[in-house]
Amino acid sequence: MRSTYQLAKTELWQLLPENMAPEDRVRLTYERCRSIVQHFKLTAEDILNITPKYWELHNDPLLVMDGAASTLLTIHYNLCIGTLAMYLNHRPDLRDTVDRLLSFEWNGQYCLTELGHGLDVINMETTASLLPSGDFEINTPVDRAAKFMPPTAPSGTPCVSIVHARLLVGGEDFGPKVFLIKLHNGKEMSKGVVSKVLHPRGGSRPVKHCLTYFNRVRVPPTALLGSLERPKDIRAAFFFNISRVIAGTLGMGAFGISSMRTSSYIASKYSQRRRVIDASTKRPREIISFVTQYTPILSAVAQTFVLEKFGEAMRDMYVAAETLVMKHFIAAIFKTTVVKISATALPLLGLRCGAQGLFEANQISVLTADMRGATIAEGDVLGISIRFAIELLLGRLSSPPTRFPDSLLHSHEEGLLMELRTKMASFSDHRSALVERSLLPHCQPLIEAIGLRLAYDAAREQGIDTDILGMFVASAIASDAPWYLENSKLTRGKQIEMEVDVASALLPRLEYLLEKLDVEPYATAPIVSNRRWDRYVETLETHGEELVGFEVHELPSKL
Repeated sequence: MRSTYQLAKTELWQLLPENMAPEDRVRLTYERCRSIVQHFKLTAEDILNITPKYWELHNDPLLVMDGAASTLLTIHYNLCIGTLAMYLNHRPDLRDTVDRLLSFEWNGQYCLTELGHGLDVINMETTASLLPSGDFEINTPVDRAAKFMPPTAPSGTPCVSIVHARLLVGGEDFGPKVFLIKLHNGKEMSKGVVSKVLHPRGGSRPVKHCLTYFNRVRVPPTALLGSLERPKDIRAAFFFNISRVIAGTLGMGAFGISSMRTSSYIASKYSQRRRVIDASTKRPREIISFVTQYTPILSAVAQTFVLEKFGEAMRDMYVAAETLVMKHFIAAIFKTTVVKISATALPLLGLRCGAQGLFEANQISVLTADMRGATIAEGDVLGISIRFAIELLLGRLSSPPTRFPDSLLHSHEEGLLMELRTKMASFSDHRSALVERSLLPHCQPLIEAIGLRLAYDAAREQGIDTDILGMFVASAIASDAPWYLENSKLTRGKQIEMEVDVASALLPRLEYLLEKLDVEPYATAPIVSNRRWDRYVETLETHGEELVGFEVHELPSKL
């Protein structure tokens, strides 16, 4: 049973914000954030240690009812509070700030990425100069050093932020360090802090993303988190300082599963409700009965169940991992795999709802846009895939072992690894342009193959229904059909036949599967039922005299 069932049914969450002014929508999102914070009551220890309670929050479908709320909260919890929690044992003076953040009295932000420095953010140009008084002066020296994306403009809630800047001591560069800075009091920016609100992202819920500048902002010595000393290894120190991004990477994958859960439910319900006149019988027929409709929908439903088991297993692996590198590797596999599946499934589910799948009120198009943002946030999946694929091919890392070496997905993973290691061995320098052209295009598919195999392993170990697992395998084969054709002698026709056969076996159990998705209160889309659609139509702006007394739901039994 979802812990937020009753919260999801309140007016605060059932309210459709499509016709609201942008500022009202942002205000609603902050109210929703506050309701989530008050419901879950996470502690700093929950956030720092990725406890089951923390994981429950990230897997709750309530968060994807408003993608802007999930964006704000993943920054607030994972990045801001999570970073502060790393220092609490040595900095008890931070407790008051953390408590205000945990109650959402203050909102927490995270200023890392710069306009001119995306994945190479280690080369950031924002500076923090140590002054003779012991204070620091935070400065944006050039326009490309503006902090990019975090919603730092006044929102009615006071805001503090983790700010990454290069520490300059007597003109010497001590490398990137971490500072805590108050950005605004909810209405006015702090002196010297400038926030420029960017235009909204296309299709997703408005968050008021910003460019943030620091004009010689003076902060006290206590603003610095961590040591004033120059680290022996600047690169290693930097990756420790941004290690909470890794937890965010894991969380982004969880949001993808909730998006799949909600979208597959909506598409299923719409397809059961929507009828056409069958050309042969001349009688009404639910479109869910067409193989081209139920196959992609049941594929998404099965993927959701398997990914849920995958997420539980990867969270356990993440907590048990003893090094930051291994934690990041696990999080990267999880996010990359879920993002690839959701990026394929969500647009297709929207298409299966026809023109009605395009509208914001029906959720799927917005969830699709939100997942585009999640693909980039907390580690662009292409960048992290390249990093860890190369580490694997060089033998510096190994993927988690399998208990099912007989599976097709394990054969796929091993085949790709062997092929790419053979290529790697033929080059003397793994950083050469020739290696870049030969290997980089294969890095993300390799990480996805590892993730698909791990998802299969997790679901099989936990005894998931064999037809659901078979549906997942069929979809995994479809993601790299040429390899299976070349190496497993699965012809194109056989691959399609496998997918259709298992989908047909699952179709009679669709109602049971939808109930098991456990997502009905979170699916606000009007197209899920006739009653909800009628209520939605009544809210629409109307011109002209209204029609009354006509039936709209049943198609004629014959033409």
